Amino acid sequence: MSNTKQLKKLKNLNVKAEKCLTRDEAQKILIKATKAQSKINS
Repeated sequence: MSNTKQLKKLKNLNVKAEKCLTRDEAQKILIKATKAQSKINS
C-alpha cells in the first residue's frame, strides 16, 4: 500500500482513539496503528 493510504489510515485511527471508551477498543486501535506505522517506515 502507498504511504498516503497508510497516513490516511493513521488519521482515521487517531479519530477513533479519541472517541474510544474501553481499554480493549484502545488496544485494538494501537495494534492497527503500529502496523500502519511500520508499513510507512519500511
